[in-house]
Amino acid sequence: MRELKQITEQMQKNRNTEEQKTLRTHTLHKYRFSPIWGFAVMFLILLGAENKLFAQGDRISSSNYSFFEAESLKQSDKSDSQKEYSFLSTFNSWPRRKKMIAFNTAAVTATMVIGAASWDYYSSSFRFKNEGWLDPDTDYGGADKFGHAFGGYALTSVYNTIYKDFGYSDKQAIAYGALSSWALLTLVEVGDGFSKDYGFSIQDEAFNTAGVGLSYLRHRYPALADIFDYRLEWVPSKVFRSGDADPFTDYEGQKYLVALKPDGILKTDNSLLKAIELDFGFYTRGYDVHGGNPRRYIFYGVGLNVTYIIEQLTGHRLGGFFNYIQMPFTYIPFRSRLD
Repeated sequence: MRELKQITEQMQKNRNTEEQKTLRTHTLHKYRFSPIWGFAVMFLILLGAENKLFAQGDRISSSNYSFFEAESLKQSDKSDSQKEYSFLSTFNSWPRRKKMIAFNTAAVTATMVIGAASWDYYSSSFRFKNEGWLDPDTDYGGADKFGHAFGGYALTSVYNTIYKDFGYSDKQAIAYGALSSWALLTLVEVGDGFSKDYGFSIQDEAFNTAGVGLSYLRHRYPALADIFDYRLEWVPSKVFRSGDADPFTDYEGQKYLVALKPDGILKTDNSLLKAIELDFGFYTRGYDVHGGNPRRYIFYGVGLNVTYIIEQLTGHRLGGFFNYIQMPFTYIPFRSRLD
């Protein structure tokens, strides 16, 4: 009896250890992509700053505006004796190539530090991990892959905006932006390859690349931006509200969609066609819920072009925010379950 009790206690101990390991891996996966999404948030801040400064009209010309001149603009009203040393003003005086090198060096360093501290980089020899594609038996049913694509898509737009502020032409900015964002995301995947919890995922890298490529085409050929947007929709789920997910990996509350703009295709200059769009998307439910019922859906619908409507009502596009973020409840969806 004593030996049986010891065996039972050891089995329970092993079970608890395995559950803790599974929970730790799950938690790490859920929060690991947040820094990349941070660049997407920075992108929206940059655009918002641009709109604010453009509105000042006589104070600064939009054709000559650089985001990094914002600090210098604030200081311009002070006397020389009151002006203070500013890193941003110094940075703004650098040649554009030096700015690009410094910015990417900072991005790579931050990624490596975060990876070592939070993602277990350098804890294993390099290895690959087959996460599957969009199959129903994968960890998130494919929602995380569309998240990787959106991350690459948004990050490329971040770099494009910053490089134009540095003084690069539109063509140069998007070319360098695509290369920089792809390199940074690939660096993350290589770091995963040296992590005992992850491994280099061919699937993640493929969707990163697809997102970067889509963003490159959309910026390189502006007519495409009139035709479609790739967007993220998010309504906080119970998983998020319970503290088990962040806004960027709350797949239980996310949807990914492509919005087609009829007037961008037909070029009719019709206000009604400009105000509506056709939406096609994908989302999953039940994968983040313990004991849940995993489900995958595709959907299509007719919705409102929020960016256009806001511009007509206010005269502002809000930095193109709604070209990337889908406002919930602004379209009529028709869904179909895949499984």
